[in-house]
Formats: sequence, C-alpha cells, structure tokens
Amino acid sequence: MIDSRYKKLTGMHAGHTYVVTGPANETDTPMTWSLRAETVPDERLQVKETELNDPKLWQPL
Repeated sequence: MIDSRYKKLTGMHAGHTYVVTGPANETDTPMTWSLRAETVPDERLQVKETELNDPKLWQPL
C-alpha cells in the first residue's frame, strides 16, 4: 500500500494526485493512511482505507 498513487475525484482537492506515505495509526480499523500530494508537498491527508477503495472518491493510478 505504501507508495501507491491515487487521484482524488471529489471535494476541495479534486484532481490532485497523492502518494500513500504510511499508516496514520496502526491500530485503526479500518486502517487510516497518510497521503502526501505530489504537486503540493505540504498538502497532506489522512484517509480511511474504505474511502480509498471507493471508486466514486478515489482513482488508483
């Protein structure tokens, strides 16, 4: 999962691509991942694995 790339499809940062940098918290169920924007290095998100697997919200690259 680490280093996987995703494109955000909805919301404020729609169209931005992100790289999974690691787990935000290893005890969360479902897992929460930390993502870093490729074009804006200071932009970071924490996203639950269920959201990343939703094709309406995220597109794997």
